[in-house]
Amino acid sequence: MSDFLKVLNERTSAEHFDSAIPISVQEIKELISEACQAPSAFNIQHWRFIAVTDERISERLKGTTIAPNQERVASAPLIVLILGDLSGHKRLEGILDETVHAGLLSREVAEVWLTMANGMYGSDPRLARDEAIRSGSLAAMTLMLAAGNRGYVTCPIGFNPIQVMEILGIGDHYVPVMMVAVGRPASGNNARRPRLPVEHVLAFNSSLE
Repeated sequence: MSDFLKVLNERTSAEHFDSAIPISVQEIKELISEACQAPSAFNIQHWRFIAVTDERISERLKGTTIAPNQERVASAPLIVLILGDLSGHKRLEGILDETVHAGLLSREVAEVWLTMANGMYGSDPRLARDEAIRSGSLAAMTLMLAAGNRGYVTCPIGFNPIQVMEILGIGDHYVPVMMVAVGRPASGNNARRPRLPVEHVLAFNSSLE
């Protein structure tokens, strides 16, 4: 395993993947388990994942990206589509029951959380969508860092959500959040691009100009 700050500071969006080195089913499961350590509102865990390892499906997905025919979509041995569950709050009661039984939350607080979550997301579809995207985004970033920790490179890919949903048969109670290519690096990848200085992105106790 690698040093976290090294992984964080060297992570970049890879363009070239070694298609000859597959990722095992077991390691994919481990990566997704690590991605699931991300936070979510009320611990709803809105994220869902589709791991694409079939080359034929990857070739189809390659044609759905915002920049069509990105070779990295087909060459990466693993494409992970991160989804947000718009109905995630409907499963919260079971999650809270487990939390109460584990002694991590009182039954009284669990009931308050359940009432709040159902009131917020059940009555406001836009808020439910925003929360699903937030949680899915947190899981996607956690996935990329977890992959980097294992020596993989990654790249978030722009895509046409309608086409991707059709290709993978995704129901309309999910919102596609992100598509991430994962694999061992091939030659030709660029180093980390410069980031804006902290002074340009941070303000204390007031609005940025």
